[in-house]
Amino acid sequence: MEATSQQDHPTGDDSVADSTEALVLRAQRKDGEAFAQLIRRYERVTLSVAYGVLSNSDAAGDMVQEAFLRAWQRMGELKEPARFGTWVCGIARNLAIDSRRRNKNLKLAGDSTAFESSALIDDRYGADPLDELSRKERHEMVGRALQSLDDATRPAVILRYYDGLSSREIGQLLELSPAAVDMRLSRARQQLKGLLATTQV
Repeated sequence: MEATSQQDHPTGDDSVADSTEALVLRAQRKDGEAFAQLIRRYERVTLSVAYGVLSNSDAAGDMVQEAFLRAWQRMGELKEPARFGTWVCGIARNLAIDSRRRNKNLKLAGDSTAFESSALIDDRYGADPLDELSRKERHEMVGRALQSLDDATRPAVILRYYDGLSSREIGQLLELSPAAVDMRLSRARQQLKGLLATTQV
C-alpha cells in the first residue's frame, strides 16, 4: 500500500486516505468525485499562489476557478500524477500573470485581509498598547508592502505566513529548492519589516 506523503496534503488534511496520485489516476478516468477531492485539497494553496501575483482576492478566486477547469480538461496531459499540486499551481500562476498584464488597472494594494497574523510584522504593530493603527490600516500597509516583492517571492511569503507551509512544501509547489525558498523568505521578511517601519502613522 502506498504511503501518503506530506506533498499529498499541502493543506494539512491528513484525514483523506487517498494519495494525490491515486486521486489523479481516478480523475484521469473522468471520476468527478476524485477531482472534487483534489480541488478541496489544493484550492487554498492555489488561491495563495494566484493571490501572490494579483494581490486581489476576487481576481485570484477567478483565476483559481479557471485553473481547475483547465486542469480538469487537461488531466490526460499530466504525466506525473504525484505532482498535481505543482502543476495546478503553475496553471493558476500563469493565468494570474496573464490577467495582470491584461488588466493594468486591477487594484493591487490594500487587499490583504488574509494577513491576520502578526508573523510578517514586528510585535510593535500588534502588541504595543500605544499602537494607534487599526487592523484595517495594518492590512493595507502589509498589502502595499507585499507589492514591493518580486513575483517569485510574493507567493512564497503568502504560502508560509498564511498557509503555514514548510520550505519543502513551498518549494514543491513553486518548483524551488528549500534553500532557495528560505533565502527568498529571509530577504522578504527584512524588506517588509523595513518598509513597514517607515510607514508608521
